[in-house]
Amino acid sequence: MMMRNGGLPERLASHLEDSRVSGRPLGVLCLGMQGLRQLRIRAGYQAMDALLAEAASRVRGVLRPGDELVELGSGDFALVLPGLRDGSHAMLAASKLLRQFEAPIIADGQPVLAAVAVGVAMYPEHGDSAELLCRQAEQAMLQARLLPDRMLVGGSPVQAASVDPAELLEAISAGQLQMHLQPIMDLRQRKVIGAEALARWQHPTKGTISPGVFIPVAEASGMISQFTRWSINACLQTVAEAREAGLPLVVSMNLSATAFAERGLVEQLLGGLRLWNAEPRDLVLEVTETAIVSDIQRGATQLRQLNAAGIRVSIDDFGVGNASVAYLKEFPATEMKIDQSFVTGMLGDLRSLQMVKAMIAFAKQMGMRVVAEGVEDANTLEALGDLGCNLVQGWAVGRPEPAGELIARLARGG
Repeated sequence: MMMRNGGLPERLASHLEDSRVSGRPLGVLCLGMQGLRQLRIRAGYQAMDALLAEAASRVRGVLRPGDELVELGSGDFALVLPGLRDGSHAMLAASKLLRQFEAPIIADGQPVLAAVAVGVAMYPEHGDSAELLCRQAEQAMLQARLLPDRMLVGGSPVQAASVDPAELLEAISAGQLQMHLQPIMDLRQRKVIGAEALARWQHPTKGTISPGVFIPVAEASGMISQFTRWSINACLQTVAEAREAGLPLVVSMNLSATAFAERGLVEQLLGGLRLWNAEPRDLVLEVTETAIVSDIQRGATQLRQLNAAGIRVSIDDFGVGNASVAYLKEFPATEMKIDQSFVTGMLGDLRSLQMVKAMIAFAKQMGMRVVAEGVEDANTLEALGDLGCNLVQGWAVGRPEPAGELIARLARGG
């Protein structure tokens, strides 16, 4: 059954009452589609209407008799799943939802790979009211957009007052955002030669706010430009501080699909390099497969411009996105990051080990360096070295820490 946003609280309240009486769990799923504004600009309104109609049809395809489907907004859906046996059934429904969007949608004659994320909340584990369950599911969906498998079960505390763009703007201008670094080791040299930059927000009253919360706020509110400018300057400042300490540290910076689509990105990066007197080789931009294929022509043009300027580009979370070999041959990426879902536990999973081996070989054939993330133990680190992996990051190398602390430790030889 399909209904509009206004009917959600009433319908969910009715199902909650039934669950209280029967004692059976209830699930709420939130599915969100990304990049719709860019698609509308690129393909037109007719293509957008066709895309949303097909998306709704695909979502309906996972419903059981008695389930409810609510359209929350353009490309945002909520599913109410009453009478579940346990939480695993909600996760199964979430997995089915994601699989519905693995194949391209033909929108007004154009094939479109829709990027989606799913958040899950369960009664009674994550709340006993309709509003709290919906907020838990929606927060989980926002956080899932940054995860490799694009799916997350709720349970983390919902902010008493949701983060709004004004707070994020204040955080950027007041210096509440901090840059943390996770070290990256060269396996041949057995030394740290770089680090991935990770933004952290310590709110004066709300405490630590996850990037999974504030980055979607930046994207949805149109503030991604301000956040990207902060990220570029913070990363290049870190590069400059490392060089002052005698460390030729290469910093990898993540770019979301929304940031990658921003106009003037290349000029902004080159201007930042001049401002901080940094070399292009000191910076690596990590771009997800989803960001690349969301606008293939534009993505290829930007990557070529960055490559021509000497800035290295890494394909992040390789293996879990939408890119194919046919796409990758068009992009002058210099590095591939193997997603941690393949690396963690690969020694106990033959298929994962074989896939890691194949991805390393493929990257070598394409002339790219390979970074394996999620390396949590010495045995995995050694195995990756034997497979010819160039770089590794993970807890076996070092956990994220404030940029100044990592630079000081490395300068001391730590």
